[in-house]
Amino acid sequence: MTVQQSRVAFALLAVGGVAFNIGGSTHPSDDGTGSKTDQLHEMLVHHAWYSSHALLLVGFIGFAAGAWALRGRGGPAVQRLTAAVSVVAVVSVAGMVVHTLEPLGASTLADGQPNLLSVVATLNETGVDAVWGFAFAALATVGGLTRSIGNPVTAVLGLVGGAAFALASGTIPFTDSFDALFPVSGLLGVWAIVIGVWQLVAGRAVVPAA
Repeated sequence: MTVQQSRVAFALLAVGGVAFNIGGSTHPSDDGTGSKTDQLHEMLVHHAWYSSHALLLVGFIGFAAGAWALRGRGGPAVQRLTAAVSVVAVVSVAGMVVHTLEPLGASTLADGQPNLLSVVATLNETGVDAVWGFAFAALATVGGLTRSIGNPVTAVLGLVGGAAFALASGTIPFTDSFDALFPVSGLLGVWAIVIGVWQLVAGRAVVPAA
């Protein structure tokens, strides 16, 4: 990846952090009644579904671009982790595309009964979004503590935000107990903004230690 390509990727990472936070804050919610299938249907038919998920998709694309630009940073362990996170990030973009288009089949959930669509939604949240959150939490933590990608301050932002998103996403098909963690996941968006802007300013240099 050339220097110019890296700069574009880091700009996308920063923009992705903004889009991720706005998309998350405007994500439709349910009224908390009925079965999980009823709640899913309520969110899918909400007028804000497409706008919020379009922003989340932009966010996921930005995170993927940033992860690819960060490959090769640090020692062998960090490089292997970044390579793995890059793959997860790309797969998650595809998952978010599917997730964004789920309202196209919302009418099949009107009776409140689980079906293929609800299974796909569950797999997206537990098998894609949760893994994505943990992957970036790990990258932010390891990269920050080794000062190869960020510093200890950015490590905390990414760890807390990524873990919150992973836990909330991974459990939402089964319980509302961790829904309050979704706003906390905005810290991961802040991590992306800080790392993206800092790398743009510093060129290809690593982020200075705190």
